[in-house]
Formats: sequence, structure tokens, C-alpha cells
Amino acid sequence: MSDIRGRGMGPAGTCVCLKCGYSISKRRGVPCLDEKCPKCGAALLRKGGDHYFNANKTKKGRTE
Repeated sequence: MSDIRGRGMGPAGTCVCLKCGYSISKRRGVPCLDEKCPKCGAALLRKGGDHYFNANKTKKGRTE
């Protein structure tokens, strides 16, 4: 079984809250999913990452 971590995105990036739109710069060594939004408490997702892509795809599917 392959490890899902380390998709080659590098240490830089942005962590985004899909619930309220809050965003911060990604901290090196800390996955965005381990970060909580200070405004609404939701887990943050890395912009451009698999979780972000899947969440946006699901969110769009509900509104269309």
C-alpha cells in the first residue's frame, strides 16, 4: 500500500477554510488538516491539494 502523504507540493502553500473563506500561509511540517479555522473552527484544507479538490467538487455537485 502506498503512502498518500508527500504529493510533491513542497512546503509552501495556502491553507483555506471552505466554510468561511479564511486562509493562512501553510506552516512547514504542519499539515493543513491539522490546522483549525480561528473564525469558525472547521479544519483547513491545502489549496490545490487532493482534499481541497474533492471538497470543491462535492460542494459544486450539491449546488448544480
